[in-house]
Amino acid sequence: MAGALVGGAFLSAFLQVAFDRLASRDFLDFLKGRKDIDGSLKKLKKLLRSANVVLVDAEDKQYTNPSIKEWLDELKHAIFVVDDILDEIGYEALRCKVSGLIPTSVVLFDTRIKSELETILNELESLTKEKDDLSLEKVAGGVPSRPLTNSLPEEYGVFGRDNDMEAIFQKLESNDATVNGMCVVPIVGMGGIGKTTLARLIYNDKRVEEYFDLKAWVCVSENFDSFKIAKAIFEQVTSSACDIQDISLLQNQMREKFMGKKIFLVLDDVWNESYNDSVELLKVFRCGAKETKIIVTTRSEKVASNVLTVAAYHLKQLSDEECWALFEKHAFINGKASEFPILEDIGKQIVQKCKGLPLAAKTLGGLLRCEQDPREWTMILKSDIWNLPEEKNSILPALRLSYHYLPSHLKRCFAYCSIFPKDYEFEREELVLLWMAQDFLQQSKGKEGMEEIGERYFNDLVSRSLFQQSSTNESCFIMQDLVNDLATFISGEFCFRLEEDNELNEITEKTRHFSCYEGVFDNSKKFEIFYVAKGLRTFLGNLEYNSQEHDNIGKMVGDLLEEFKALRVLSLYDFGVMELPHFVDNLKHLRYLNIRNTAIKHLPDSLCNLYYLQTLILSSVITKLPTNMSKLINLRHLDNSEAEMEEMPPKMGKLKNLIKLPVFGVGKHDDGSSIKELGELQHLSKTLSLLNLENVQCIDKDTTEVILKNKQDLSELLLEWKHGHDAEDSEKERILLEQLCPHTNLNSLTITNYEGTSFPKWLGDSSFSKMVSIVLRNCDNCFSLPPLGQLPDLKSLRIECFGKISSVGPEFYGNTIKPFRALEFLSFRNMPEWQEWVLFKGEVFTCLRELYIQSCPKLRGDVPVQLPSLTKLDISECEQLVASLPNSPALHELLCTGKIQIPSGHDYQSLKSVNIEGGVYSILPFPPEFASLSRLEFFECPDLVSFPSGGLCVPNLSEIVIEECRNLKSLPEGMHNLLPSLVRLELRWCPELESFSEGGLPSSLESLYICKCEKLISRRMEWGLQGLHSLRSFSISVHPKELESFPEEALLPPNLTDFVIRDLPNLKSLNGKGFQPLTSLKNLYIMACNNLDCLLEDVLPTSLCELYISGCRLLKERYGSEKGEGRVKIAHIPRISIY
Repeated sequence: MAGALVGGAFLSAFLQVAFDRLASRDFLDFLKGRKDIDGSLKKLKKLLRSANVVLVDAEDKQYTNPSIKEWLDELKHAIFVVDDILDEIGYEALRCKVSGLIPTSVVLFDTRIKSELETILNELESLTKEKDDLSLEKVAGGVPSRPLTNSLPEEYGVFGRDNDMEAIFQKLESNDATVNGMCVVPIVGMGGIGKTTLARLIYNDKRVEEYFDLKAWVCVSENFDSFKIAKAIFEQVTSSACDIQDISLLQNQMREKFMGKKIFLVLDDVWNESYNDSVELLKVFRCGAKETKIIVTTRSEKVASNVLTVAAYHLKQLSDEECWALFEKHAFINGKASEFPILEDIGKQIVQKCKGLPLAAKTLGGLLRCEQDPREWTMILKSDIWNLPEEKNSILPALRLSYHYLPSHLKRCFAYCSIFPKDYEFEREELVLLWMAQDFLQQSKGKEGMEEIGERYFNDLVSRSLFQQSSTNESCFIMQDLVNDLATFISGEFCFRLEEDNELNEITEKTRHFSCYEGVFDNSKKFEIFYVAKGLRTFLGNLEYNSQEHDNIGKMVGDLLEEFKALRVLSLYDFGVMELPHFVDNLKHLRYLNIRNTAIKHLPDSLCNLYYLQTLILSSVITKLPTNMSKLINLRHLDNSEAEMEEMPPKMGKLKNLIKLPVFGVGKHDDGSSIKELGELQHLSKTLSLLNLENVQCIDKDTTEVILKNKQDLSELLLEWKHGHDAEDSEKERILLEQLCPHTNLNSLTITNYEGTSFPKWLGDSSFSKMVSIVLRNCDNCFSLPPLGQLPDLKSLRIECFGKISSVGPEFYGNTIKPFRALEFLSFRNMPEWQEWVLFKGEVFTCLRELYIQSCPKLRGDVPVQLPSLTKLDISECEQLVASLPNSPALHELLCTGKIQIPSGHDYQSLKSVNIEGGVYSILPFPPEFASLSRLEFFECPDLVSFPSGGLCVPNLSEIVIEECRNLKSLPEGMHNLLPSLVRLELRWCPELESFSEGGLPSSLESLYICKCEKLISRRMEWGLQGLHSLRSFSISVHPKELESFPEEALLPPNLTDFVIRDLPNLKSLNGKGFQPLTSLKNLYIMACNNLDCLLEDVLPTSLCELYISGCRLLKERYGSEKGEGRVKIAHIPRISIY
């Protein structure tokens, strides 16, 4: 079974592409009558097959035999040349097919191809002869030797895995983890991350010793044999050799030994991904034991999914601190670095390279053990993992094993990823399109598309722990640094990343892939260093450039197109290029072109001669496409999502392979034929926006034309007319919308600026069972809403700007017993004539979580009151609506600018935030049900003069914001007692507010912000802030009255850490006596104080870490210059910013 694990050779997949191309019907048809070329190709095929049979052996031996490594690289280089020649022949065949020409002999082309073939055939003949001298054999592949693991405890201890161990024990002890008496917990992670170490830690834990009757450890590795594994376990638990050779006899013996016992097993380092083999193995362990708990360690998600009975545990990297502790233990004889401060400093930098990988920390620490010369440590710091001493380097072999087991088609996909810099976050589609452009995706005879194949490849690499999901962006992935190093090692000189520490001589004639993601391009070099790499296939990245260097950048792009004619991927992303040269069709092999974030406004007509082109990503300033786009018959991804497309070129329906077309713009003179061509693009998927639909002139109301209904892979659809287009015939718009009926697989629909008086029947039809989101916006002529309540899975609904709807009722709910049964989000906005919401008599909106009713000035009556799942309610600018607060026990947030009634007896214990705008009305006093409130905000409430007598009894309230309540004279009574949880208080633009309540502010207060409260500020010495020992942040702003010196002595407490002074135009000086006690101050911000000219440097607290000054003219004059006399006096402050 082990042999089945070993992947094919790297080059085998390249050769398979060549074999498939040589056998294709179009290729063979093109070669008819070209006997010389056909004969050369047959000879080529024979030579390639001769080389192919020894590739596995060569790949295994290349790491120990430099001559074989060199031979492989020469062969790979030759195969690239062969592929380019075959690709060019294929291009000519395509050109004839697109142009409708008969593929007759063309003397110049045939002569050149024949010459190139003769040259490469001679080289291949030499290489195939050389393979015999290298003693390469026809073998299926070998298994790289590696030591078997054991259960012995780690000699130097384990660091940072206590929490992981406890998490595994929780899984083992969970009642839900056992299936048919067996619990299997897989530990999954990349090579070297510590899976075996963690398994050892658990295996030797006293809980395992005390609880289980028998335990055994088996290192499975690549030798996956159920009988051998079972036999090894039996020998361990019996402590004796076993000579049984029959699986049935062995199971009987195991049954006798295990019956009624509690068994603990570790199957370490499992690679076999066969589901059937896993099932057979687990059968062996069903031997009558009372309990069987098994831990399986693996790098593969597939292995884990085959055996698990509980969710797999994904082991993460160690923290830098944990990694350092492990490194320190191995690098220093006594395990302590403190005696060697210089080595400690270098060692911590080395640990940064380990990126949390325990094997790397352990190996590098071991390399440096007993070494006290800082130069040796620095050498290790600056070395790549493949340059470390082979006999002492266990990192690369451990990682290389993951690569070794990859099938050949995944090996080249993985190696290609070395074009990405370390820590680069890439998306699945981004990488799949690049693989596709390099012909890495092997198409099967089934219906699986190239993108689906690419996603499968991608998922396989994720499953094998070579790609990891980004911790900051769920849609992105990364390669761990050492995995990136592995890819770079595998790629060798065939891939080059332009980075600051790269030597320029690494680019050779063999280099095929180039990328740059950092640094400023030096125009003086004019890419001369790359000209040796004539066969370059990838130019990828984004370069910073000087905005005045547009001409030079354009020249560079021109050079690219002239020099590197074998390019398959060209990304000019973020280049300052303004045009694409007309000779872009020199790039016959080009399959991927990205001009996003460039200034390119027009595409040359010659672009349409790139018959291989699969992916075209446009800039935002392109409005039109070339007329002959229909010639790009291999185009699959036309990404115009950021372009302002005015119209589409003719005959778009010929692009039968098109999968991605985010935007389709209808031209002003469209007769209906252009949009009908969409019907030919059956494979369009994901998102489609149809814009400028008012330009569709001729629509036959009796037509049965299918435009969108055949696009089952579309998930999101936007239908948009130009705003205010003043449709002359609203019936024509309705007919058009009827004909734009999508497939019932659609998930999301947006209709904007539609001027029909009603919606077609398909909108709201229950057959759209996958519809989860609908937006209807600016449909001013519609008198009623469609029956959207019939959509069984609708979760989000936005209805905005319907100028003629006066009532929402039965037509909205539709013909169903339980309308809107899945709806979670509902928003009505800007409906000026809406007067009545007829409530449904029955169960409705049972899952609704958020309800927004905004800018509906005529709405009266009730809103739904039985909303058991509601968490947020926003009713704003609905002047005539007097609504009762719904009975919603889950209500968490309330925003209201209208009159709202609070019924008694309802449960609002979950309510945490209340925001009142326009008037407090009947919201005060708060009922007891509001006791859990944590945030309270009042905005522009002219009727808020004071709070109810007795104060606010809201013990959990932590934040109060009162803004532009210009008549407010006092704060709630008894704040110091009734609001014990208050930590933040903001008072903005309350000019009549004179003082805090009697007793002062709560001692829990941590942040106080006061803005434009003149009367309150004028009585600041009565605030009593000295007693607020929790106060950390204080901000004061916009006080036009006499305030020339601030803060006064004893105004602020010594525990203050953040102090903001803003918009005090008359402030002339800082009060030294007020600043001296602020011994904890860390951050001081002074803004818009134009008369303040001095900081009183001598009294600024020594604790100050940051000083920020903005809009203070005099202070900038005094302290702005870094070498000025004033700046010197405050130079002790670590961070200073002056603007």
